[in-house]
Amino acid sequence: MNRDLALPLSLLAAAAIGCSWISDSGTTNSASTVEVNSPANPANQSEDAVTRENAASDIEAMAEKVLDQKSLRIKTSVFGDKNFTTEVEYVSPDKFRIKSGPGLERIIIGKDVYMFLGDSWAKLPSYDGQLPDIREAFRNERSKFFSDVRFVGEDTVNGTAALVYEYKNKGEGSLGDNDSKIWIAKNQGLPLKIESRYKSGSIKATVVEYEYDPNITIGAPDTK
Repeated sequence: MNRDLALPLSLLAAAAIGCSWISDSGTTNSASTVEVNSPANPANQSEDAVTRENAASDIEAMAEKVLDQKSLRIKTSVFGDKNFTTEVEYVSPDKFRIKSGPGLERIIIGKDVYMFLGDSWAKLPSYDGQLPDIREAFRNERSKFFSDVRFVGEDTVNGTAALVYEYKNKGEGSLGDNDSKIWIAKNQGLPLKIESRYKSGSIKATVVEYEYDPNITIGAPDTK
């Protein structure tokens, strides 16, 4: 598949799966540090909370809800040998805006790809292949990523009540396996944040933050 299309599609599927698709093309910031909470110690943990049943089913239901969203924003912060941040905006069914640093931006609408080059937008050759079905790909692949899912308590994220789960995650591609923790909004059943710690490799930790903004719009930019 065209790499410009593979990136956002993988990001969206990864958002549902709970594993970060990470590109080293993001902005480097070696001065930053990461403070990721211990996966074993969410706030407000209780004996009753950790006995919640069907934790894996809760995660799968959450993933399906992500794929149902009309629009969302995903910010992924990566910490390791290089620190960088990638932001992806998505408007259903096929519009993406990808920001990976100052002056580094792409817009994808269906099979049309636009890239910001220096001080202007340029339209790249359109993709002429068949776009994959993200939902079907997720359903086929999700069992390869999750294991040992368990509910560990309740917490809040920016004032929103959340259920907290831990799970082990098989890294994609060259990424190493990691231990992850996810906060899922108690009322909406949508992910709010994912923190992951990697067991090996140049990436040490990632933080993925979700925003469900109904006002996101993505259109074709003016090109020369």
